Amino acid sequence: MRKRRRRIGAPPARQVVFITFFIFIISMVGSILVVNEGIKPVLVEYAQVRVSQVASKALGIAVSRKISEDLEAGDLIEVQVDENGKVENYIFNTVVENRVRRNVQYRVETFMKLLEKGEQPELGTPLEIEEELAPSERELLEAIRERGLLIEVPLGQALGVPVLANLGPKIPINLEAVGDVYTEVKSEMVETGINGALIRVNVYIQVNVRIIMPFASNPVVLEQNIPVTRMFHPGEVPEYYQGGEGDSNLSIPLDPLN
Repeated sequence: MRKRRRRIGAPPARQVVFITFFIFIISMVGSILVVNEGIKPVLVEYAQVRVSQVASKALGIAVSRKISEDLEAGDLIEVQVDENGKVENYIFNTVVENRVRRNVQYRVETFMKLLEKGEQPELGTPLEIEEELAPSERELLEAIRERGLLIEVPLGQALGVPVLANLGPKIPINLEAVGDVYTEVKSEMVETGINGALIRVNVYIQVNVRIIMPFASNPVVLEQNIPVTRMFHPGEVPEYYQGGEGDSNLSIPLDPLN
């Protein structure tokens, strides 16, 4: 007698649906992990450039138009002269220096908040922001007000293939930036000419911004020196001057003997 072969029937529909759903979940999770690892460094780079642009613009707007009103060379540097009108000493007014440093820091912090979050300044603040902005600065400000610190990266960028870099839907990432501002009024004296000196006064600004993203947090540090004023001190020219170059022998002419 011949043995009958068992017929293998189709699996139940419920089992097919379960297997299909399981494979779909595994594929989706794997795709998300691959895309995330591929696009993470790109997003970090984009974020650093974007925040650097915003912070640089904040520095430029905050100090370029108002610093001359806050600081005058005559108020900051006091010149002391003797009975003959010759300059004896230069004294820096620390009260004015601290006021300028405080005002610059306040303006930078206010503009950083305005540019990053798109917030309007509080009523009564003596900034007059809108009237001071140039057309290009207004466009940047309006864009940030509408979109915030939003960057969009094409999905094809995650594949790492230059040909496909601009293909695929754009992934929106909303950034948050938290930072602090450090300001200092610095002065330096540079020797010029014969017994002359050039006094330079700069406002040093350092902005430390930390980019906060859903998957990373990177710091960005911006430094800028804003020239405030320059003052030249013409010292007395000596009768005899040895520059230190060429012949080192010093020859002093004498009056002829009678």
